[in-house]
Amino acid sequence: MFRNYFKIAFRTLWKNRLFTAINVIGLSLGLGSAGVLILFIQRGITFDTFHQDNDQIYYLQTEAKDGRYNKTVYPILGQLLKTYPEIEAGTHVQGWNNAWMNYKGKDLQKDTKYVENSFFDIFSFKLKYGDRKTALKRKESIVLSEQVSEALFGKRNPVGETITVNDTTAVTVTGVLEAIPSNSSIQFDVLMPIANLEANPGFMENADWFNTFASVYVKVRKGADVQKLEKQFPAFVKTHFAAEVKDRKIHLTPFKDFIHYENPGFKGMIYGAGTIVVFILLIISINLLNLNTAVSFTRAKEVAVRKVTGSTLRQLLIQFWTESGIVLVGSLCLSVVLAIWYLVPQFNEFRKGRMQLVVDWSQDYPTVVTLVTIILIIAFVAGTYPAMYLNKLDLRDTINGKLSNKPKSNGWTRSGLIVVQFVVSFVLMIGAISVHKQIAFMRYSNPGFEKENVVVVQSDLQYKDEESAVSQFKGILNDLQQNSNVKSIATSGVVPTKYWINYNIYQPEGQSDQEVRFRHVGAGPRYAETFGIKMIEGRDFSDELDKDGENKPVIINEAAMKAMGWKSAVGKRLRQKNNPDVYTVIGVTKDFHYQEMREKIEPLLHWYEGKTSLNSYLSIKFNDIEQAKSILADLETKTKSIPAKKPFSYFYLSEEVSRQYNHLDGLLKMADFVTVLSIVIAFAGIFGLISLAANQRTKEVGIRKVLGASVYGITVLLSREFVVLVLISVVVGTPIAYTLVSKYLSDFQYHITISWYIYATVGLSALILTALTVGVQSIKAALMDPVKSLRNE
Repeated sequence: MFRNYFKIAFRTLWKNRLFTAINVIGLSLGLGSAGVLILFIQRGITFDTFHQDNDQIYYLQTEAKDGRYNKTVYPILGQLLKTYPEIEAGTHVQGWNNAWMNYKGKDLQKDTKYVENSFFDIFSFKLKYGDRKTALKRKESIVLSEQVSEALFGKRNPVGETITVNDTTAVTVTGVLEAIPSNSSIQFDVLMPIANLEANPGFMENADWFNTFASVYVKVRKGADVQKLEKQFPAFVKTHFAAEVKDRKIHLTPFKDFIHYENPGFKGMIYGAGTIVVFILLIISINLLNLNTAVSFTRAKEVAVRKVTGSTLRQLLIQFWTESGIVLVGSLCLSVVLAIWYLVPQFNEFRKGRMQLVVDWSQDYPTVVTLVTIILIIAFVAGTYPAMYLNKLDLRDTINGKLSNKPKSNGWTRSGLIVVQFVVSFVLMIGAISVHKQIAFMRYSNPGFEKENVVVVQSDLQYKDEESAVSQFKGILNDLQQNSNVKSIATSGVVPTKYWINYNIYQPEGQSDQEVRFRHVGAGPRYAETFGIKMIEGRDFSDELDKDGENKPVIINEAAMKAMGWKSAVGKRLRQKNNPDVYTVIGVTKDFHYQEMREKIEPLLHWYEGKTSLNSYLSIKFNDIEQAKSILADLETKTKSIPAKKPFSYFYLSEEVSRQYNHLDGLLKMADFVTVLSIVIAFAGIFGLISLAANQRTKEVGIRKVLGASVYGITVLLSREFVVLVLISVVVGTPIAYTLVSKYLSDFQYHITISWYIYATVGLSALILTALTVGVQSIKAALMDPVKSLRNE
């Protein structure tokens, strides 16, 4: 019996191969895209959950007047372990510097984290080589990622090998990690015992009970009451924290929530991906249901004959379910190939190195189960509706080729589904345009500094003899200053688009009741001049006037001046809350976008770095950017004569400003892809429906032509219904699109507004595309020879 179901199903699908092809193509594209997004959602909602005792792992947050953040003071971990027996273990995961590793002449610098020996007692990262219990026990130990290990030692097991770190310290390789899952908040290439960091005087100078820069993770004992434990922290803070910050609060936050605090937009991305999945599934389901229902009209006589010969509703349902199932299973197979070979690589390219997707069948069974469940639901609905509808038809009329008792509600249902389909497409089109315009606005708007004609050179190349390098670099700087094609140069630890995430509390001198949180960074002479940052008051840093910072000069921005409540700032003095040194404001810059335009311009302070040559960056402003290549080539030649570990590199500031929005390009490409997908599927469905409508009305068209109807009149007759439905979709979709776009744009501090003509243009484009799609088939039907139409039975 089942063999017959399949045989009839294949014959029916082949007979209606146009509609079968439209369904398979639409479903393959839709299921492939939905599958990739479901895989992303699965990775997102399981972020950091692969650790064995995940429900016992917490991290420490600090809450102050200026907000709540994922950092705390460095000494807190040791004191917590001494004070609270509920805490079983703890570790820092501390970044400070990236270790330079040398093995037999190979130099390599990678992302380094300093941790306690208990790191592997808390986190379930797996070792390919080495013993988790002892890998970090000795100070002279180092654990490498598989990638770093292969770069230094090839494919062999390197445990026991000795390498040199930072040119001075010999350490032993005690472990090699297996690949860290992409959905792990903690990512690193090298692990070293934190004792190495505590031997650094510069680090320990900051590791006090005031500065909040430490990342601390703890594992509480099973069954411990975390809320009760946290209630004891206020007394702990008053006992141990610095006097200036005893009003801070400490929180234990589940580690699984870390990603959402660290990246507040990540949850929105997951919800957004889920919304897109729903849209895609809605579009492909509507398309399949509409085409199946329309095609079912041609099978009314077949169903009537089946019923006369004894077929039951159950058998009809199985037949239609089989046909839908074959189409969906075939589409799923094609979608898997499409996803693995094209969509997943493209998605990873969109993500630009952030959480990457790797298909792992043993791990990704939830995605497979989800897709199979979706297919079963779609097959059930797409098979049930037409079977139930045909089963209700009057046998006598159906045998005679009439559908006199065709339910009126069926037409309304199909029309409603078409409207929903086109509303989704319209909203997606408006959304894609909005993303395009917002990214273009951020990329090409005036950021408040001059990005053209400025080249930034990486000047801190980890010179092997720093004293000699400083001497030689001063000569290089003097040559640049004498060059007539160079307008200005500046050395600095930061440049626009690359500002440190570094904050402190500042107070006006003598006013302990006023506190403002400043983002603060260092800058050298002529910094504002080189980047064309406008001064609204005072002056730029100067070698001659500031004398290496004896008067502790600082420059603040407009936002900082307003936050302090000053109408004029030059000459005003201020100090950090935890530092007795007093700083004097020598200038105020106009607010400029030193980070993405998504972010609000915060109070900003630049301190004077002094007459330093080997800061992170050397910025060169050219009179004519065309002269840059020859000057940079000469600079590279001179720089290469100074032995260093890093290669000479530079970037054009205008390109870097644009590049900082590359992570949004992924969203843009995804929006474009989904929009094009929805349009293709929707219009393919319309094409199929108009083709079927024209075939069903062949005799009517022939009679109308015999009676004198024109090609234009017949074309309008066949097209009118679909054009009206698309027009209704535009009217319904406009307020929905406006609401969703407004919500999306509100996430940006500086954003565009979408004008009414955008909605009108998209709506008109949809109408034109619909007219063209249905018009071609309608004209084809209108041009058919009426003699053939009337003779057709």
